[in-house]
Amino acid sequence: MRVDVSFKHLARSEFIDNVIDKNLKKVERRIKIFRRDDPIHISIHVEKNPNREQYFCRTHIYLPSKVLVVDERGTNSSMAINKAFSAISKQLDKFKHKMERHLRKKW
Repeated sequence: MRVDVSFKHLARSEFIDNVIDKNLKKVERRIKIFRRDDPIHISIHVEKNPNREQYFCRTHIYLPSKVLVVDERGTNSSMAINKAFSAISKQLDKFKHKMERHLRKKW
């Protein structure tokens, strides 16, 4: 699994890295349904509005058969990141359930 993190109008800090790492561990548990040799790429972009105290987090997960995209915002960086990962986790759970149901129908 490859993870790319980028920032715009915001400096990388240890606090933001810890928030991202904590949320990535949750996503990794959900991705275990895919085979280990399948290429999975996660792209995270954290941005601060230069004119206001508003933060954006865009997250893309490139799975072998689908791309999941989330765009969330918050009043601080950790809130935006947590909201984005919460939404992407819901999408992953939904996609995982669809795949499992599809595989059960084949039997």
